[in-house]
Amino acid sequence: MLLTLDLAPLPPNCQPNRPPANLPAHEIRRNVAGIDRREKLSLIEKIQRRVERIAMAEEALIDDPVYVAVNKDVGESRSTLTWALRHLQFKKLYLLHVHLPISMNPTSSGLEQSEIDAIQVSELTSTYDSLLKYRDICLHEGVIDQDVEIFCDVVGNNVEEGIVNLIYENNIKKLIIGAAADCRYSEGMVNITSRKAKYVSSHAPHCCKIWLVCNGNLIQTREGRFDLEGSSHSSSESLASLHDLDSALIPYEEVVRADPDSESHAPSSSPEDQSARGSAATYYEEQRRRLEIEELKRELEQHDKMNREREEALSSSFGVTQMLYSEEVRRRREAEEELNRARAEIKDMKRVQKELEEQLYIDCPRRLDMVVKERDEAINKTEELLRNLYLEKGESSSHSASSSSQWSVSNEPPPYFICPISKEIMQNPHVAADGYTYEANEFKIWLSHGGEKSPMTNLRLENHNLTPNLALRSAINEWLQQHPYFFDLP
Repeated sequence: MLLTLDLAPLPPNCQPNRPPANLPAHEIRRNVAGIDRREKLSLIEKIQRRVERIAMAEEALIDDPVYVAVNKDVGESRSTLTWALRHLQFKKLYLLHVHLPISMNPTSSGLEQSEIDAIQVSELTSTYDSLLKYRDICLHEGVIDQDVEIFCDVVGNNVEEGIVNLIYENNIKKLIIGAAADCRYSEGMVNITSRKAKYVSSHAPHCCKIWLVCNGNLIQTREGRFDLEGSSHSSSESLASLHDLDSALIPYEEVVRADPDSESHAPSSSPEDQSARGSAATYYEEQRRRLEIEELKRELEQHDKMNREREEALSSSFGVTQMLYSEEVRRRREAEEELNRARAEIKDMKRVQKELEEQLYIDCPRRLDMVVKERDEAINKTEELLRNLYLEKGESSSHSASSSSQWSVSNEPPPYFICPISKEIMQNPHVAADGYTYEANEFKIWLSHGGEKSPMTNLRLENHNLTPNLALRSAINEWLQQHPYFFDLP
């Protein structure tokens, strides 16, 4: 709270008429005897009022809030805060912290802007949690919860400039800051080693008193100059003005002391005049007090309004950052859940595909065996029917020709015994990716000569894997056993 003390010169009608210094004593006495005592009383009252205002303004300085500059790491500023709590009297304590966000951009970091924002929000949240720990220290020391507030500001340049700007913007009168790291403290220490403390001490306004503390010990104090009107007039200048006003009464006091009988020469005042003067003085005193109380109330309301606006702005900014952080966490959680579902689906699809392939490898040979068996049974049945038919008709010659023709037909291997590449009966049949069966060596030679497409479908092969066709190889071996002279035929 800043009280304004009006030190304007008195109006002409209130200025005492000093007697010239070169007049004789009896002339001075005569002039003094003729001075209206109301003029003297008015001058004395004005001096008393100004003295009271200065006293009230100096008392208001005691009520100024105390700001303690703290770091994010509680261990670094715990001793500074503890010193302030145990050595200073205050009605309001602010935990002052300047947050310097991490400097990142999508180009250099390789991250998305949303990811960078989430990281910065997380850092700010962590900083606010640390400030809450400082608040717990204050409560542990016996400070009332309502008397401690957090004052956090986000800057983009450096911390020391941010602190100085906050001092100017918030008219801070009392500041406690660390003079050096606690580990650098030594007995009898008088020098400041902290770069931030040096900068703040040299650039802060003169009205701000700064205590520089290290490891719970006061190292230096930079006294603030009390400014009543927000101008260049200090308290010493104000007191000097009062001294000038007070000196205006010296000639009169000296003359009165020199001539005690001068009172008899002054015009006497009647009881009615004295009563009127007393009533007027009481009235004016009440009016003065009422005006000063109203002025104090207005300044207090303005101060409370500024505090509420600052708290609302801080709460609003923290709420926005908390909302952004929660939104980013929710999006990440949803993305992770979607990714886990996709991975599970892919895993299930691979498992089903593997089961189908295994089932297919099992079913194909069995089905092939069934087909071969049915074919052989059909051939045998057809041969038997033809033989019976020829015997019944008695056509031996035709039967012989037919038997010879049938013999030649039955000696031909089935077409699925033949390799599509070499056109020869297969010894080691394998199934390729196109579903056709080939001689293993012939298919490998085909691939080694740049064959990327199927010899049968002319489509690109999905892979070069070969699966043994055991059922077909068994059928070929059985057929060769039934026709041992197949390779000897022309």
